[in-house]
Amino acid sequence: MSTARVAHTVSRGGARFSPNGLRAGCLAADDDGVQHLEGWELTAGGPVLRLRTEVACEASVAQVVALDDGRLLLSWHTPDQQLFALFDTAGHGRALGTSTVPLRLVPAPARSGWLAAAVSVDDGGGSTLHRLNGTGDWLTTVARFPGRLGSAVVAGEQLVVTAVLDGLATPVAVDPDTGATTRLLDAGQAPAVHALAAGGGQILVAAETGDTRRLGLVAAAPGSSLHLLDVPGDLGGAVTPVAVDPAGAVLAIVVTAGARSKLALFDTTAGSAVFADVPAGQLVPVAAWPPQGLWLPCSAPTLPTDFGWLPAGQTRLRVRADTVPGLHAAQTVTLPGPAGPIEAVVYGDWRTSDRVVVALHGGPQSRWSLDYDPLLQTFAAAGLAVVAPNQRGSTGYGPAHAHAIHGAWGGPDLADVTALNEHLTAGRAPGAQRPALYGSSYGAFLALLAAAAEPDAWSACVAVAPFRSAASLYAQAGDPVRHLIDRMRAHTPLTDELGPRDLDRLADRIRCPVLIVHGRRDETIPVDQSRHLVRHLIEHGHPAVTYREPDDRGHLAISGTAGDRVAEQVTDFLARHDACVSSTGSTAR
Repeated sequence: MSTARVAHTVSRGGARFSPNGLRAGCLAADDDGVQHLEGWELTAGGPVLRLRTEVACEASVAQVVALDDGRLLLSWHTPDQQLFALFDTAGHGRALGTSTVPLRLVPAPARSGWLAAAVSVDDGGGSTLHRLNGTGDWLTTVARFPGRLGSAVVAGEQLVVTAVLDGLATPVAVDPDTGATTRLLDAGQAPAVHALAAGGGQILVAAETGDTRRLGLVAAAPGSSLHLLDVPGDLGGAVTPVAVDPAGAVLAIVVTAGARSKLALFDTTAGSAVFADVPAGQLVPVAAWPPQGLWLPCSAPTLPTDFGWLPAGQTRLRVRADTVPGLHAAQTVTLPGPAGPIEAVVYGDWRTSDRVVVALHGGPQSRWSLDYDPLLQTFAAAGLAVVAPNQRGSTGYGPAHAHAIHGAWGGPDLADVTALNEHLTAGRAPGAQRPALYGSSYGAFLALLAAAAEPDAWSACVAVAPFRSAASLYAQAGDPVRHLIDRMRAHTPLTDELGPRDLDRLADRIRCPVLIVHGRRDETIPVDQSRHLVRHLIEHGHPAVTYREPDDRGHLAISGTAGDRVAEQVTDFLARHDACVSSTGSTAR
């Protein structure tokens, strides 16, 4: 059986705007999985593709910086080093250098002569700000700071960074010529102030005042005062400020309301907000606001990520096309859960489709959005109905929903998944195929837990980059994953009827066919987690386990393109898993 292919599409990610807001760069993958670097000119009539060149890097470990003159800076990681290359407007790239110390790229003022700025973290917890140069020594040190540097924004000819001084975060201007640093705010105006965006000589900041965080404006000059803003609290979701207009008077705020995004325009003088007319979908919270209007990436199930723009003086976001022919529409539905409604993104009709897949997102601090998802499109093109729930633990539904799994990985979220399955099964015809499970990363762990908790409730399970337990992952993972586990108190053992959420003790209960996929180059969840789990399943007599370990993949073992061979294997397994698994337990790669 060959997997049906979706329409020809381009998947884009990692978009960044140039300091003047008139250029943009991103990474783009075609259906065949080939990665390209794209450079865009943002004109009054819409975005125009000016540069497209093939690059050999994985999008999840790459950073793009767009320059005002149309050139693009690309950086990407390998297991041993970080590489940097500069691409001219014709798409010709040349290597700048390599670094064994991880560097986070941020834009630099256009007239500074810098290509970009970069931040490294020292062994002692301090930070170093570097300058990337197009000629001579490609990387030079500019300034050192006692704590970690946070966000960075370009304000005219200054670079403003969030530095920790005297134990508190505060905006600091960096002179691009001398490296001299100047604190913008006098100490004591707020416990902590973080720079977010700049425009019209103003720095948009988030200021901690007591137990709350409020937005404010700071003039991009020494000795400034903090002007706190009374942004309405009823915008209908979580707010992410993304840009300031050229006059420094209006804020663009992306509002996340469940699986959808809205765009609020807040007038700092009138103290009121209006909502722009945007397509139903997802807005990427990265923006630029030059005099021509506001720009930000947007996406919908039938519209792969593109650059949307709000012309000056208008309130309707424009896109080059509303849909791409041949893509499958999706909708959000509300389904019953044990502790309240659960919103899900749904493709197809789960009541009548021959096959239904419950797709669980990774993170776990993440969510499914009403955006273009190449893998879910591939599932839908193969005739699978998809139900992608934002169970407890997902972001976008308020703190209580997101924090429900703190100290309880595989607790409330597992209860939601099992309750959802009961509802789906009850709504399907008698004797219909039971739903299948798909999950990636944390979602893979949760999918395997669900298959173990209710062995007879599922027809199949696909787990991409799973881990066995929080404890086993903590013992093998790097610092970012360990910090996540500590922050979410995932070590806490659950003492309900199912017991500790450890697949070493629960995997024996799984009866449905299982496909496990894990990229050999995964630096987030070590591949040994899956190898151990597969051995355990086979040794304990599971009759239908298949393992795939693509040697050219990292944590994102499925590349997210319709022509990806791993995506096709996963889709075929879900569409007719009885023909894709071994009766004796296969470990073929």
